[in-house]
Parts: sequence; structure tokens; C-alpha cells
Amino acid sequence: MNQLSENLARLRTGHLTPLTDFYAQQRDLFARWARRRFGSSAAAANEALREVLLDFYDQATDGRLARWPTDLRAHVYGSARQLLMATVTNTVQATDVPVLPAIESARRQLLLRTFLRLGPDCRQILQHFYFHQYRFDKLAVKMGYANATVARLQKSDCLRKLYEALERAEAPGATELLGQLSLIERAADGQLSAQEQDDFDELLQHDAQLRQACLAYEQYSADLRWAVGRETLRQRLESQDRRVTQRTAAQQRVRRRQRRQQARWLLWAATAVVAVAALLLLVPRLLSFTRSWQDFDVQDPGLSPAVAQGRPLLAETMDLYRSGNYGAALRTLRRVPSSQIGQDTFLYYNGLLLLRQGQADFAESYFQRVSDADDSKLRGPAAFYLGLSHWQQEELPQARAALQRAAAEPNHPYRQASEQALRRGGL
Repeated sequence: MNQLSENLARLRTGHLTPLTDFYAQQRDLFARWARRRFGSSAAAANEALREVLLDFYDQATDGRLARWPTDLRAHVYGSARQLLMATVTNTVQATDVPVLPAIESARRQLLLRTFLRLGPDCRQILQHFYFHQYRFDKLAVKMGYANATVARLQKSDCLRKLYEALERAEAPGATELLGQLSLIERAADGQLSAQEQDDFDELLQHDAQLRQACLAYEQYSADLRWAVGRETLRQRLESQDRRVTQRTAAQQRVRRRQRRQQARWLLWAATAVVAVAALLLLVPRLLSFTRSWQDFDVQDPGLSPAVAQGRPLLAETMDLYRSGNYGAALRTLRRVPSSQIGQDTFLYYNGLLLLRQGQADFAESYFQRVSDADDSKLRGPAAFYLGLSHWQQEELPQARAALQRAAAEPNHPYRQASEQALRRGGL
């Protein structure tokens, strides 16, 4: 099967992608073409293109379209040209496409109108069953029913409502079909047991009314598959229009925000010029400003969970530290044997927890010991926090010396903070 024949077969079995993709690709191009040729508005052009694609679907599903067009764009644009010309000249369009017999066309249009008057749940159930060909278990999941039996009962109820509405509209065969609907539907859905199916087949050979009702059921089922497919295609085409409209509106809002932002930037630029002029008068005072140690303080993240794994007291200490409960964290830490984590780590976090509690004078001895250790990886961080401890006690020369040591230590996370404190801290 070549690609063109495959497209036609897919469309007849419920795959609408060839038409929805065509609409998405050609929507704007077609609107520009229709405006140049016929002066049509974008909305009118989109409506005409949707109508042509829906008519194309009708022709494909009822057999009037024998093969898929070699050039779909030329085929659709030709049909649209006839439709737009008839609209502009207010005449009936001429077409070479065979039309359905009046009786069949009236029956299908009546079923479509009746289907559209059903409630939204019933329309969705019938669309899933007849167009997407969902089994009852999948239908139950899609609609949120308890099980497949409930889904089958709901589908049967919706189908009965449809045929009752057709009977009130005096649709041919609807009255005879309603009397046999339950049995015929169960047979069509494969719900009869083997014995019941044999009895049904036997009865079908001798009961002319049952045969007539079965023929009506098959005819209306085919019409219903066409109706739900057409409605699904219409909804998908219109949803693409809504998405484009929403995207266009969003882009317009973005452009308006950008214009407002540009106006604000101009105002801010003018304000900045005035502010810079004022700041130039205050530079000497700003240069003499001494910043506080808190401006350069960095929160140590603590030991990683991987390091504390298998050490419950150490893990508890880190959890308390990260939650800000420094006193409890310090008490728990001192219950941890220093041999488990190393003497320098033990001293470092003792000093850190004391510093966080505002006891800088007690913390500095711990940081001093770690910063003096030649083989410790915590020399740099300990020197940094030692500088902050001295700074907190207003011991500025000692703070500067400790921060210089921290800035000289390579490969530790607080080296940059040490350099910034030395440059801008007023030490």
C-alpha cells in the first residue's frame, strides 16, 4: 500500500492526523491567499478551510472519494476557491463531487444533530467507543468508572437516549430498533454467551423484524461513527484556532510589557543619572565606611549525609545545626567520639557552633588549633572563621591577620569571602 492509499485508509479508520497537520501547516498561508484573492478576513478564511476539510472527511468516509489526492494542497485550495467564490458572489457553488442521495444525507444530518444535543458525558462516551474504538475496560479508565461493566451500562444508556431522540424525530427504523435494542447491542458488543449467540443466530434466520432491526442498527452505527469522527475533527480544528488565538494574545501582552518596561528603563536611567551625581558628593564618606563582620559571614553547610551515614549522633548533630538549634547540636557533637570524624573536624565544628551562639571568645581557641594544623584540610575555613571571631570582638589587627592566612590558603570555599572582607571590610 503506497502512502496516498495509506492516508485514505487511516482517515477512514479514525486517524485524523493528515487533516489536522495540514490545517496547522496551511492555516496562516491559506488566510493570506484568501485575503489576496477574495478579500476574505482571517476568521472567514479559517472557517472556509475548516469547512472544506470537514467535507473532505465526509467524502473519504462515505466512499465518494475513491483515492487520496496526489497534491492535497491543490485539491483543498481548489475546493476552497469554489466555496469562497460562491460566498463572494452569493451563488450556489458548482461541484464535480458526487452528492449523497437526499434520503441518506437527511438521515445522517438528523443523526448528527441528535448526537450534538446529547449531554457532554454521553457525547464523550460515544466518541470514545465508536471513534477511538475503546474497549469497555479502557473506557472505564478514561471516564473514571469503577469497572468495564459500569462503562458498558453507561454506553448502553447513552445509545438508548440517542435512539429515543431519533424515534421522537420520526427517524426511519428507530421505533423497530428500540424494541430489540438491548439484544442487538449485546450481540454487537460480544456480550452474549455461546448458547445465547446460537439462539440469536437461529432467531435471526426466522424473524424478519429482528433482521430489519439489525440492519437499522448497523446503518445507524455507521452513521454514528461518521458523526463522532466529524465532530472530533471539527473540535480538533477549532482547538488549533483557539491555541493560535491564545498564543497571539500572549505575544501581544509580552510586547505591551516590553514597551512599558522600556519606558520604565528610560525613567530609571534618568533617575540613575541624578543618583550618580548625588553619590559623587558622598564618595569620601562612603570610602570611610566600616562594614560589619556579618556582611561577610558565610553559613557552613555542615557535613554531607554520606559522611554522617552510619553515625547517628553525627547525623543528629548536623540536623540540629542546619535547623539553627546550635546549643543542642553542640551538646550532641560532644557525645561523638573525636576518633570517628577526626580531631580537626571535631574542633572545627565545636568552634563553629560556639560562634553561632555568639560566644566568639570561646570559639577562637578551637579555630586557632585547626588553622595551625599543618595536615588539616580545614585550615583555610578555620582561619576564615577565626578572623570573624576576632572581628566580632573588635580585635581588628588579629582579624586581618587571620583573614590574610585564609586568603593565602588554596582550594577552600571561603577564600573569595576572605579576600572580599580584606578589600571592603575596612579592616
